[in-house]
Amino acid sequence: MSAELLRKLGNIAAVGTISEVVEAKALVRVTLLDRVTDFLPVLMFANSFKKHFAPLRVGEQVIVVSPYGEASSGFVIRGIFNRGCREPELANDTTEVIEFEDGTVVMYDTKAKVLFLNCVQDIKVVAGGKIEIKSPSVSIEGEVNIVGNLKVSGTIEDVKGDLTSHDHPDASAR
Repeated sequence: MSAELLRKLGNIAAVGTISEVVEAKALVRVTLLDRVTDFLPVLMFANSFKKHFAPLRVGEQVIVVSPYGEASSGFVIRGIFNRGCREPELANDTTEVIEFEDGTVVMYDTKAKVLFLNCVQDIKVVAGGKIEIKSPSVSIEGEVNIVGNLKVSGTIEDVKGDLTSHDHPDASAR
């Protein structure tokens, strides 16, 4: 086998480490043994109807795939768990876990059928239309502030009982 063919075969797939990132773009340089690649595109979930971008980090372990053996025309596959990047603590055979660097966690357990969100700061939901929540029961712990009108089609109760059709004794005096 010629030296050129051996070089191309060696470049088909290689594990390396991201050494430089183009901010807000899916482009990185990767250190492979003793050399650094040109900027290469990073495989992300994207198509004509949905795009998902996850920030890239220097030091992240990746695979460079070069279909024709030319590293400069390859692409990067990311997400190799290793000693420096372990699986999330709560991961198991039935739970998908997304764990962010600030400690925020999103989990879905297919066995328990529970979606869990633990956000370390604020959550903001913005909708151009209605937001509907349908559940047999909703519990809220903490203060509730409503800006706007409140319409209730059922009873309103507090610890003293039903408030829906109570009278104010001083209402007739007004």
